Amino acid sequence: MATLHGAHETSRLQCILNRLLFFTWWVRVQQQVEGWTSGRRWTLIGVAAAIGIGARLWAQSLPGNWDFGQWINVSTAALNGEDPYSLFGYNYPPPWLVTLAFFNALTEGPESFRLLIALLLLAADLVIAGLLVRRGYSLAAAAFLVSPVVIAISGQHQQVEGIAVAFTLAAMTVLGAGRAARVTGADWGMAVLLGLSLSFKPVFLLLPLWLAMRPGAWGPRLFRCVAPLAVFGIIFASAFLAYSPQVVIQKVLQHGGANNSPLINFFLPEQVAPWVLDQGAGKIAFLVLLLVAGWFFRHLPPFELALAYTLSAVVFSWAMVNQYLAGPMAAVAVFLNLGFLIWFLLSSLYLGGDPGVLNLPILNSIQPNVLLEWEKVMQDLFPWVLAGWIIFAFASRMPARLYLSAKAKAELIRTS
Repeated sequence: MATLHGAHETSRLQCILNRLLFFTWWVRVQQQVEGWTSGRRWTLIGVAAAIGIGARLWAQSLPGNWDFGQWINVSTAALNGEDPYSLFGYNYPPPWLVTLAFFNALTEGPESFRLLIALLLLAADLVIAGLLVRRGYSLAAAAFLVSPVVIAISGQHQQVEGIAVAFTLAAMTVLGAGRAARVTGADWGMAVLLGLSLSFKPVFLLLPLWLAMRPGAWGPRLFRCVAPLAVFGIIFASAFLAYSPQVVIQKVLQHGGANNSPLINFFLPEQVAPWVLDQGAGKIAFLVLLLVAGWFFRHLPPFELALAYTLSAVVFSWAMVNQYLAGPMAAVAVFLNLGFLIWFLLSSLYLGGDPGVLNLPILNSIQPNVLLEWEKVMQDLFPWVLAGWIIFAFASRMPARLYLSAKAKAELIRTS
């Protein structure tokens, strides 16, 4: 009897742990939503989309920040035949510059220019949500659409993270399980789409290496590693036709960013961390740890692998600024756990209450007392996203604690 009682207590503790840490209740709710009729699910998505669209259109009406001024400057320079890389330190590959110049040419003033950018980023967010629904993550898609973090970055801040994520998830959707012994049309489609993602913003620069680590024949694995980078290289090099190659390479590929690695600042004493960062340790740690994470998550299907990449890139990033918070929001919505929930709530409070972002009533009076100087905010947020990533890493090896859609499970069966 004592043994049975002890086993019962252990099982009860495990159940509590699963609910509190791993959010197995979120797994069950997602399963229930996928069991709804198609009409009921699309009603949920439609309501979330209506709220999200309205919120983004409102957010774009708020004053822009430094980045929006930069979009005006670089697009105007490009239209005038000047070099935005040299004049304004533009640090993105050509496609975003071409997009901005095109929008600038179509519009008469900053208001309409800002609206066009907002509509494009809104379209990217809708594509992300649509791909989540197609994959079997309808509840996560709805949560993503109404996320204050994504609304702030796509609407008010107007950064390009959403376009990079949309192209990458589309690429992984095309790739599917991808265990063929030879290169197929799906591999070529993936290479083009992922190359386009990298060409708007190289957020997923190491994802091709993650794909190469997945099980399968060496030929397709090598192709998936090299081909997207080749597409990116060709598009990137097109800038050399108009601007100095040396300057373009320096501004884009050698861009140092904020160099404020929350990882380094969290684990090292504040007297030591700045010197370590000055030596480039943040970038080295990012590269090494991201590759290790790719090996750890290699068993995941491509779509879920890309979601895991967005989480890992934020945790190990050598630099953190506001827009980076939006990159993993689709993954957070799918793989929600205690750490991710706290990180999401604090990030929403930070961006929602910041006078320079959404400046929402009530939140703007709470935020300064919870998250203080910008330089310290990312360090305040880091422990929670790290905790979420650790919980997610454990859950990825325990199927009952992680929600994988029916399509993801089918791909796992086919590739096992």
